[in-house]
Amino acid sequence: MVNPWSGFRFNCGQSIDNRFMLAPMTTDASEQGGFISDHEVEYLRRRAQCGYGALISACAYVHEDGLSWHGVGASDDKHLDSLRIMADAMSSGGSRTILQIYDGGRIALPALVGAEKLRAPSPVPSLRPGALTPREMRSDEIEDLVSRFADAALRAKRAGFSGVEVHGANHYLVHQFISARSNKRTDHWGGDDDRRMNFPVAVMQAIRKAAGNAFIVGIRISPFEFESGGITLDYSARVCDRLAALPIDYIHLSLDNYRTNSPMREDRNWNVAEPETAASNANPIQTISRAVAGRCAVVASGSIRTSADAEGALIAGADLAAVGRAALIDPEWLIKLKRKEEHLLATKFPNGADEIASQLTVPPRMVDYLLSRPRWIPREGVQ
Repeated sequence: MVNPWSGFRFNCGQSIDNRFMLAPMTTDASEQGGFISDHEVEYLRRRAQCGYGALISACAYVHEDGLSWHGVGASDDKHLDSLRIMADAMSSGGSRTILQIYDGGRIALPALVGAEKLRAPSPVPSLRPGALTPREMRSDEIEDLVSRFADAALRAKRAGFSGVEVHGANHYLVHQFISARSNKRTDHWGGDDDRRMNFPVAVMQAIRKAAGNAFIVGIRISPFEFESGGITLDYSARVCDRLAALPIDYIHLSLDNYRTNSPMREDRNWNVAEPETAASNANPIQTISRAVAGRCAVVASGSIRTSADAEGALIAGADLAAVGRAALIDPEWLIKLKRKEEHLLATKFPNGADEIASQLTVPPRMVDYLLSRPRWIPREGVQ
């Protein structure tokens, strides 16, 4: 069995001291214009002191028309100082630092970008309540967006980050290109299973070319969709096979629980339990790890709360374990694991929003977002 406290070396040559990563979490905490807030700096700085091998930020937008929430920007050189502050906070404990970058596509918020600017691979609305129908992107717009991802990665490098992670999961734009539910194109960017992979492949190739061979380059994907006609685990394995053939460093699987096929619903109905897919007997980590076949790292995430959970993810075939909710509930989670003090771990949020923000150093707007998802994070005194 791989020891989660052992070091790891990425394809690009950069190494980390252990197999734990801080998972990217939506903070919804940035200032207008895409500049990092003091609240977000402190959230990152506190968790950076814990000794993770690497920290992954909340996603930064690469285009002003793709904002899905109040996050940091990486779309313009005006964001460089903000990104430097972010990188400094994340590296303050000695960890590698990875900026997650994204575009919202059809799930960009009209209130932030304007309804007329909503665009996507095809004119198919999201399943989210009140979703508008986006316009279909032109080929030149798609090519420009590939360049925007590369430019954002180069800004991350200039700002001092160790690498970037493309957010290709959870129904954002890259996910929309991969899925047959949202991509109805018949050109180079869609039309069959192979061509729907062309956008993420082009993005990863452009980033590597722009940022160089010594920069960490990863991508996060959703291994399957709940909705009929969407991404299946078998198709995801084919996508990952193609991505792993590129000069990339890791594929990060976005899961609520790394042990099961329980995809995130696009309609974001948090009051309904996440269903499992029909292929519930297939462990997603094992399936994707077999497809990747050691050509890059596989990162597991979802319900990693203890040392045994992390070890289980590595046994299943992952190389690295990303920790999200556990590090929200207990900012010193990794320190306690290293000291073998798991009996001291906090396992629930305090009851009040103000207590969560102050005691756990969580930005207030982020607290509001987290509490809007019933049952996702347990709270003291709340069933």
